[in-house]
Amino acid sequence: MPRDTLTTDPREGDYILSPTGLTWNILRSNGDHSGKSISVGDREKKTAVAKLRSLAEADQADGWETAGTWLFWQITRFRK
Repeated sequence: MPRDTLTTDPREGDYILSPTGLTWNILRSNGDHSGKSISVGDREKKTAVAKLRSLAEADQADGWETAGTWLFWQITRFRK
């Protein structure tokens, strides 16, 4: 059984799925514990995850979901 991959610092260019209460946002990591907003306000997590996977695949990047303060788990991997 594969184990979850966790990190405290997603690489620059990776995508991050972040909840904001009622909606989900997608950010692009700047590599210095900050990110720029790519997509905001998706009400369904499935929709946001599909967008994140599509963006990550197109850019050959990884996708992460917030798992706590400065903690992320990997939800998709396209980096080579």
